[in-house]
Amino acid sequence: MSAMIVGFWLGLSVLLPAAPAVEDEVGLLYSSQLQFDPDGAPVVSVGLMEEQPSVDVSGERGLEIAVREPGGDRRIITRPGERVRIEPGEVVPAEVAYWCAVENIPFSRRERLDPAVALWRERGERPQVFEMGSVFGIQGHVIDNRSYILGIRAFASEAEAEAFAQHVFSRFGSRTFVHPHLVRRPAGTLRVSGPRGLGGLSRDLVRVRGLADEPVTVHRVEFGRGYRWHGTEDRRFPEQVLVAIDRGGRLVVVNRLPVDRLLQGLLPAEMFPSAPMEALKAQAVVARGEVLAKIGSRHFLDPYQLCAQSHCQVYAGVQSENARASRAVAATRGELLFFGSELVDSVYSACCGGHTEDNDAVWAQPPSPALRGRPDMEGRQAERQALPSRNLGAWLADRPPAYCARSSFNRPGIFRWEQRIPAARMDELVARIRPLGRVVSIQVLERGVSGRVKVVRVVGTAGDLVVQREWPIRQLFGNLKSGMFEVQVELDAEQMPAEFVFRGGGWGHGSGMCQLGAIGMAESGHTYREILAHYYNGAEVARLYAGAASAAREEPVGSLPAAESGTPLTSE
Repeated sequence: MSAMIVGFWLGLSVLLPAAPAVEDEVGLLYSSQLQFDPDGAPVVSVGLMEEQPSVDVSGERGLEIAVREPGGDRRIITRPGERVRIEPGEVVPAEVAYWCAVENIPFSRRERLDPAVALWRERGERPQVFEMGSVFGIQGHVIDNRSYILGIRAFASEAEAEAFAQHVFSRFGSRTFVHPHLVRRPAGTLRVSGPRGLGGLSRDLVRVRGLADEPVTVHRVEFGRGYRWHGTEDRRFPEQVLVAIDRGGRLVVVNRLPVDRLLQGLLPAEMFPSAPMEALKAQAVVARGEVLAKIGSRHFLDPYQLCAQSHCQVYAGVQSENARASRAVAATRGELLFFGSELVDSVYSACCGGHTEDNDAVWAQPPSPALRGRPDMEGRQAERQALPSRNLGAWLADRPPAYCARSSFNRPGIFRWEQRIPAARMDELVARIRPLGRVVSIQVLERGVSGRVKVVRVVGTAGDLVVQREWPIRQLFGNLKSGMFEVQVELDAEQMPAEFVFRGGGWGHGSGMCQLGAIGMAESGHTYREILAHYYNGAEVARLYAGAASAAREEPVGSLPAAESGTPLTSE
């Protein structure tokens, strides 16, 4: 059934056409507007892959492919198993500006914006304000995650903007980040070709559905780019698959589907399906909440709201669905996490290492009261533990009795780990950002409450480099498992670094729910609501929609091993 599109503005609801024209549909893919299916469930668009020179699709019972031609839409019907190829025709890539940004201010704190603008004007910049996020209503609840991004200078490339952002941080001490802005969307034609003379040219977009409501097979789906498990495989996706032009003039593949159907293919890729049911229910609630909280706040340059990679949440399609995970989705259908009246951006990571982290210590976000770092253990045990930020070395050596350490799913190299980087390799890693000659020391300038790094300085024989934020720091050092680390230098006979030794704890950013800890809590007899209240500072679960849930399959349909999703359990 086609989706209804519901927009909210100043408390008024507006019903838009259920079947928008292609121009409107392409614009919708780039917008933060949320759609709903006839049962009242949110419908979202998920980017499966991009930068593709061609895309092949097929259907077990055939496909219905809609192409946009000068005379109007034309539908191509394929036979069972026939493969159709989609390639770029004449295209115009997007125009993008990368802004060095200095503020991310919630709409509720609008009074902070004007003084910030005035300050940067006094410093000789020409600041520009961008609105990000979205506002939408579900069953009488208005969810508003909008904020203001204050940019101070635009650049043609992300690298230039990042270099200037580091300069601004060094000079003024202001936390900076890069905000990409889509000046002009890509446009052009897509060429469709197949057997028996099937084909045509489609303007901007090709829509694909499986006949008899069967999934669409997308061949050679690329996953894990930038990681050691990078590869391609054929994957099947339900509902509707869209192929469009990406920012660089190549192809992007998008799956548009209801949130709870998305979760059926997402949960087994993010948490072991054999985990206790209460942990799976907690995972279903937080995954649903992270989807809706991210609408309009990510992928500003792309024709989708979320990606299927670890940057958002790992989604592998129909073949990853699993009976136990689907039951957890159905049991919590429509449930989201709220702190007061505010929807919680229910982020999570694989293992917190014994202590979770404040959200604003990890990302360029306003502080969230639901995402304050806390010990991952019973109250009395937590009271007896010193903060890891005060003496991280002792914390790592002590191995406190955290839920994630006690979980039966914990394995060596997760709760505590060590990684050694030879000096020559370290020089290469740092040179990808800025050549510093030989790296001689790494200095942690600031840590969060969990001991995770917030700012580091890398000193070399030809200069130094300051890097902000936990994930860029981990990437700088070759994708470290966590920012909860200490680093020591082992010297050679000439008293120069021979090897950098990182000793750390946890896997992932550490903010929000610790998945191993959630399993440990479930194994200790806690319910999923108790698990969520523990990790999100007393936040409560509310059901925003119900409707007809998709029936869970009676048997697993080939579960994706969670270890292949980028961490033992989850995304970064």
